[in-house]
Amino acid sequence: MCAFRSFLAFLALIATSSLCARAATVTGTVKGPGGDPYMGAFVQAKNQQNNMLYSVLSDKQGRYRIGSLPAGSYQIQIRAIGYKAEPQSGVKLVGDQNVSFDFALQQGTVRWSDLSLSQGMKLLPEGKGKDALRSNCMVCHGFQNVMASIPRNENGWRDRINYMRKAMWWQLPRFDDDKADGVVSYLSHMFGNDPTAPRSPADVPGYKDTVRSFSEEAMGIA
Repeated sequence: MCAFRSFLAFLALIATSSLCARAATVTGTVKGPGGDPYMGAFVQAKNQQNNMLYSVLSDKQGRYRIGSLPAGSYQIQIRAIGYKAEPQSGVKLVGDQNVSFDFALQQGTVRWSDLSLSQGMKLLPEGKGKDALRSNCMVCHGFQNVMASIPRNENGWRDRINYMRKAMWWQLPRFDDDKADGVVSYLSHMFGNDPTAPRSPADVPGYKDTVRSFSEEAMGIA
């Protein structure tokens, strides 16, 4: 029995090695709006069948390489905060195929959902409800995906806050009605359907001071 299991493991290893050897590769370059190489853009290959996402960073020369991609249909896309580029959709990859795509970035919008939590704490404007938001809602999650990415009107935010208070009552014993009202007002001000706060954090004084550059050593991240 042990010998049979070892044989099966050996066959699985051969099959895996064969698949890796026949995996596809996508390469290319990323350039900024002025035509210079752009370092630190996330280049992503998204498998359109299973939504698996493969990401690499463009290097100092703007070059990127995404290897070991299983056969399938992909969208090759760029993620660089403050920039945008047209994705390459419906890219069919088979076997050990090698394809290349070059991207030219254009100026885009910096969104609140693009920020790190530390950036948000520095740039979110002061106001009634901010402290309660930070000490209660952000105990479990940041503001980027749950709040900044889905605009709601005041009733929508109140519904979400009431749900959180009921679901997490045991963890939020001091989150009373007054604090809840402050958080609803703050979220409506920041992330309402018609917010009165700056729509982009790039419009907030001090934004550039919070942006950290990539080191060249970090470009090996995949």
